Amino acid sequence: MTIRLVIFILFVLVVSKVNGQLLDAIALDSVHTYTSLEKALLEPEKTYRLDLSGKKLKELPESIRDLKNLNALDLGSNKLKVVPEWLGEMKYLQELRIARNKLVDFPVLICKLIHLKRLDLSRNALTGLPPCIGELTELTSLDLWSNDLAEFPEEMEKLDKLRFMDLRAIMFEEPEMERIEGLVPKAKVYFSQPCNCGM
Repeated sequence: MTIRLVIFILFVLVVSKVNGQLLDAIALDSVHTYTSLEKALLEPEKTYRLDLSGKKLKELPESIRDLKNLNALDLGSNKLKVVPEWLGEMKYLQELRIARNKLVDFPVLICKLIHLKRLDLSRNALTGLPPCIGELTELTSLDLWSNDLAEFPEEMEKLDKLRFMDLRAIMFEEPEMERIEGLVPKAKVYFSQPCNCGM
């Protein structure tokens, strides 16, 4: 066996090990969903999907950091006001749900999750999106309905794979709705009907 062949085999082994933690859509839909952090921590290497929704969490348990293979994390219906910076280390996350919490500021650390495909931040109190959201180039679904959003940066033009964006229950003037649709022309954007309350 030549040295080149040995190097090639080692390279393939290393690459397959790294990619093995990022599941494809079919595999991710079929993996077990852990609803108990304690049980997930008993099998950290096998935990790809974790659902901690409705646990009344005010802070995120730091032990989640031990779940290096997490591809999907649901933190919906909790009491989170902030998300810790270390969540940005969960580099294989493809789905992140933090709906129905108490977030006021968009957690900028989310911009580090470059494999993110689905992001749900609906029913919080967000007032704007940061320019770094344009770094989420794999994003296909962005759910933001029922926030207080007023700022949509031009960098959203980079979200070329976005196909769904929900902005219902947020009041916009029609020119702003047209501008937002122009930023993400390949996405179906859902708005509530504009209010004519002052007419």
